[in-house]
Amino acid sequence: MSPTLARRFSVFSLIAALPLILIACLPTPAPQPPRSPVASSALVLSSDGGRLAAVNPDSDSITLVDAQSLQVISEIPVGDDPRTVAFTPDGSFALVANHGSGTVSIIDTASAKVANEIGVGGRPYGIVADASRAYVSLSALAQIAVIDFAARAVSRAVQVGPFPSGLALAGDALYVTHLYSGRVTHIDLRSLTVRQVISTGADSNLSQSIALSPDGARAYLPQTRSNTGSLSLGYASTVLPLVSVLDLATATYVPAASLQLHSTDRPVNLPFAAAVSPDGKTLYVANAGSDDVSVIDLTASRAVAHIAAGRNPRGLALSPDGSRLFVNNTLDGALSIFDLLSPTPLLPRTLAITTLPLPENVLTGKRLFNSALAPMSTGGWISCAACHFDGGMDGRTWLGFPDGPRNTPALFGVERTPPFHWRGDLDELQDVELTIRRIQHGAGLIRGEVFDSLGQPNAGRSAELDALAAYLASLEAPLSPYTNPDGTLAESARRGEQAFRRWGCAACHPAPLYTDLRAHPAEVGDRAITLDRAITQDRAITQDRAIIQDRAITQDRPYIDTPSLLEVWATAPYFHDGSAPTLRETFFAKGFHSMGFAMGQDEAEDLIAFLCSLPYRLDQ
Repeated sequence: MSPTLARRFSVFSLIAALPLILIACLPTPAPQPPRSPVASSALVLSSDGGRLAAVNPDSDSITLVDAQSLQVISEIPVGDDPRTVAFTPDGSFALVANHGSGTVSIIDTASAKVANEIGVGGRPYGIVADASRAYVSLSALAQIAVIDFAARAVSRAVQVGPFPSGLALAGDALYVTHLYSGRVTHIDLRSLTVRQVISTGADSNLSQSIALSPDGARAYLPQTRSNTGSLSLGYASTVLPLVSVLDLATATYVPAASLQLHSTDRPVNLPFAAAVSPDGKTLYVANAGSDDVSVIDLTASRAVAHIAAGRNPRGLALSPDGSRLFVNNTLDGALSIFDLLSPTPLLPRTLAITTLPLPENVLTGKRLFNSALAPMSTGGWISCAACHFDGGMDGRTWLGFPDGPRNTPALFGVERTPPFHWRGDLDELQDVELTIRRIQHGAGLIRGEVFDSLGQPNAGRSAELDALAAYLASLEAPLSPYTNPDGTLAESARRGEQAFRRWGCAACHPAPLYTDLRAHPAEVGDRAITLDRAITQDRAITQDRAIIQDRAITQDRPYIDTPSLLEVWATAPYFHDGSAPTLRETFFAKGFHSMGFAMGQDEAEDLIAFLCSLPYRLDQ
C-alpha cells in the first residue's frame, strides 16, 4: 500500500457510507492466453475491466454494469438464489451458480440474455472458468462439477470433502474451500484429481471464498474462528474474524501470517469475500456481518482501516489498475464504489442494481439477522448468522452454555416446530430477544425489560423484533438434493422409510415435520418420556408453563425438545450435545436410539438414505 493511500485510509477509516439511490446453444469460447488468478465471487469484473457482474440472491437475477460509466446495462433473471458469478476469459459469457435451483445460467454478455441453462444439482455455490471449461462447487454433493463448453454439459465430477464452497483458479490448479472445516482442496486440472488437502485448523469455519495473490504464490481465506471450547460466550472469546494464509508453493498453512481483523479500531463480523490489489500489497476483506471492508497492508501484515459499506457485503472487485473498489451489498440491492485515489477515498458512490422483492418486514428481519451492529450485539462482534449462516448451522457444539454443551441447530421450518431451543424454553419466535441480550450481549430490540420466555408474550412489543420473527418464520428447508429429480424417493430411501417406521423412529419424529413437538428427558431411555403440549396451527402452546419451568429446565432433570429431521443430512453433528458425529452413530446412542446394534448393514444404509432425503416433495 502506498504511503499516500495509507494516510487517506487512516483519516477516513470510519466514515459512514452515503445513503443509497435507490435456450440457445453456448458457443465454444476462443482460446485465450494465460491470465491472472480468478476466484468465485458475488461480484466480478471482466478481464478487460469493462463490465461488472453482480449476483442478486433474493431477486434471482444478476446485474451487468458498465464499469467505466457506472451505468446499469441490464438486470437478467437467472435461477433460484444465485450465489456467485464468473466471466469467461474473453468476457463473452457470464456464468452463474444458482444455489437453490441447482443450475448454472450461461449469459451472453453482448445480448444480456440467458444463452443456456445447465442442470448440475447439489446446490452449486462457487463457479470459475477458463477458456474451455467451467468448474462449479456442488456444496450438497461434495463434488466439483466440470462443465465442458464444447459439449455444453457436465463432463465430469471430482469428489472432494464435505461442503465445497469457494473456488480459485490459477493455471492448472483449482483451489476449493470447505464451508465448515477450514480445509482447502487442491485439484490438478490436467488430471482432474485431488492433489492434496491443506488444513487451516480444526476451529476454522464459514470459509466461503478464497482469493489468490496476483502472482499465485499465496491464498487468502476469510474465515470465522469458532472458539467452541470457551466457557465464556463473550467478545473476543467466541467467534473471531480472521484471514488465513496459505503458501501455495509449499502447499502449507502459514499461521504466523494469519491476519486478525479485530486488532485495529473495532471488531468485525463474518469475513466473507476478499480481493488483492494488482500490486499484491493490499488485501480488502468484505465483512458481511459488520457491513464494512477491512483494508489490510500485506507488507506490514496488519489492518489499517475498516471502510463502512452497505448492508451485508458479499462480493468485492478491483479495477485492473487498483484505483476503484466495488462492493456488492446484497441486502441493499446496490453497489458501493470507492475511488481509492481520490482525496476522499472512503466516501463511496452507490448504484442500485436491483429492487429486493422480499416483504418489508421479512427484509428488515433478514437485515437484523445478518447484522452484528447495535442493537444486535455489543461492538459489532457477532450476528445471528455467525452461528446460523443462511438459516442453517455452524457444525459446532459450544461448551459455554449454563446447561451444558449445545449443538447449534438449523432454523429451517422453525416457525412450525415450537417450542424452541434444545430445552424447549422459548414458546414464541420473539423470545430470541433473550438470545440477543444474553448470548450476543446486544441491547435488544425491545425498549425496557424483556418478558420471561415462558411468561407474557414479547410479540407486538417491537416492530423490529416482530420483523426478525417474520424472517425466521420464512426459513423453510429446501427439497433434499438426495431425492429423484421429480422429488420422489429413490428405491433405497423407500426401503429406509419402512425401516424408519419399523424401528419406531416415527414415534418421536412423525411426518411431515419429523418431530413430535414434545420435550423428553435428556436420558431418552427413560420410560416417562413425554411432556405433552398441545400446539395449534397458530403456534399457541397450552401446556401448563409452570410444569415446564419446574421440570423441563431444571439442571437435575433436563428435558430436551425433539428436533426436526428436515435437512438432517446437512446438520452434523447430532443430539443436543453433538455426541454423534454422523447419522450412523445416532443409531448406537443409549435408549430408543440403540437399534443400530441389531440392524443389518443394508438396512442401516437404507435408513440413512431415507434420512438424507428429508424433506422430499411428497412431504409438502
